[in-house]
Amino acid sequence: MTPEQVKFINEIAAELKTQTGFNLREEVFFTLRYDKHRPVIFEHRQIAEELMPKDSRLGKGDYATSIGTTSQNVVQAMVNLYKEEMVNDGVNLNTLVNGKKGERGTWREAYYWLWNYKYLWWLGLHSWEILQKKAKSIPNWLQFLTEEEKAAVLMVNKSPTLPPPPPSAQKITPTIPVNQSLWMLIDLELNENKNYQLLLLNRSQQGQYLLCPSSAYAPNPIIEKPPIVLPQKDAWADNSKEKFVFGEAGKEEFLAIALEKPLNLPWLTPREDEALPEWNAERIKELFEQLEQQENWQVFYQSFEVVE
Repeated sequence: MTPEQVKFINEIAAELKTQTGFNLREEVFFTLRYDKHRPVIFEHRQIAEELMPKDSRLGKGDYATSIGTTSQNVVQAMVNLYKEEMVNDGVNLNTLVNGKKGERGTWREAYYWLWNYKYLWWLGLHSWEILQKKAKSIPNWLQFLTEEEKAAVLMVNKSPTLPPPPPSAQKITPTIPVNQSLWMLIDLELNENKNYQLLLLNRSQQGQYLLCPSSAYAPNPIIEKPPIVLPQKDAWADNSKEKFVFGEAGKEEFLAIALEKPLNLPWLTPREDEALPEWNAERIKELFEQLEQQENWQVFYQSFEVVE
């Protein structure tokens, strides 16, 4: 499993410990049986005979004889703790608890709910922090500039050149003036001989949104040569008098993901009917599923204080 999936399973196991009947044997079985990458055809008895004895916390013993009861104790603990969530997600609790052997009920139904509903919610809650922990600490990779400042930074007939960050840039949170039209300049430390797909996410009190790619700011997410300027030419905001405008004081956070191999997801194709794509739970799940298959991708993080 990925580090995120392991963290998720361990957190669920810790929550289930509060339930009657969920003891150390159930905890060990749960982390093995509900492993995202263990085939569901792998039988309980195999887990009890081959995997559970390897856990030093359990010691030697016959875990296979009562493995059915152990599994049902886990299911019952999940029902006791997450009953309301399961019902809201359409789980038939009667089938789940009393399903006959060989049916999709019992543990398989719990497994399906855990990874297709509970994990989706969990990712939506923790995805930003997960990505932020992977981010490189590079100061000044993102700047907001007025029209005059942008003109001063851009050299005639050449690509944008960003000024070097001050020595204390890593210690001071940069600011953005409220209610002012600004340009965004992005300069990531990437291999100049490769083109990257850029995903740029924004989080604030107003919500979480995808800035790049988007028809509002960045129809073309491919970085041919950094740095880049947003809004891009032909973007919706480029034809507006207001570029990036932050109407309320507060915190604005940005995550950039640079990928050597472009992702193929429908919502990454800019559309006019969703000029600024929402960063929702379903899309988060799809992104992480594809990131798991990627070898070379980098994350960058920057926060700003919007001030009056």
